[in-house]
Amino acid sequence: MSENDKRNSGAQQRQRNAAVHQDRNSIVKSEHEVFDNIGLTKRNADYMFRFNQALQATKLSTEKKAEIVKTTTNELLEGQKTGKTAKNMYGNDVNARVKEIVEGPTRPAGAMDPYWPSALYNGLNFFTIFSIMFGVMFLISPASQRTNQSVGLVSILLSSAIAGLALPQIPRLFDSKREHRYALWIRIVGAVVFLILWLLLFTMTAALPGILNPTLGAWPMIILGVLGGLLSILVKRQYKLTQGFFGNVPQNRRR
Repeated sequence: MSENDKRNSGAQQRQRNAAVHQDRNSIVKSEHEVFDNIGLTKRNADYMFRFNQALQATKLSTEKKAEIVKTTTNELLEGQKTGKTAKNMYGNDVNARVKEIVEGPTRPAGAMDPYWPSALYNGLNFFTIFSIMFGVMFLISPASQRTNQSVGLVSILLSSAIAGLALPQIPRLFDSKREHRYALWIRIVGAVVFLILWLLLFTMTAALPGILNPTLGAWPMIILGVLGGLLSILVKRQYKLTQGFFGNVPQNRRR
């Protein structure tokens, strides 16, 4: 290729790049004008343009994205009537706003976990501990499986369910930032009484016939315990739980 051909090829490539750049600028300008022409202030229109750009990069469906853009736009138009801006309402970081929409709002540091996911998580933890503990016991001493009817499957399930339902209430019961109906000593006595009743109930299930409270073999118990542990991990990750039987997870460690 001659020097002249090289110059011509370079000029053509620059022209193509300029055309692509011009097309991109045209697309950006037309997308921006969409928000400029619906009654938003200049700053709010700029926010919505940047917000829309960040939202389009997510894996949400096209319909969901359109719904979010419409809802946010309507909220800004309503907020403008009282002098509010996008920065006042959502902050200036559009990426943080999009992340909050996609992943759900982040609970404030120190806030209690939602009750039912926390109850499920703690119940699964207790089920895991009981199942593996008695499974290992049966493995070491097979004779104990025939004598310890109180550790049948129903006993474990019932005790785990009760513990799971009760444990999320403990932080609430002794939270100094909450207003409590009863004095501290009454709450302590109540917690001790509950613990005693829980242990009595666990023991009383031994009176159930074997057909109603079956005792599984060592390995089935261990396998069920491992499955329970895996499920508890999934629940914790799904609902971003920070509290539970194994203690609190610092908020800044989750970010």
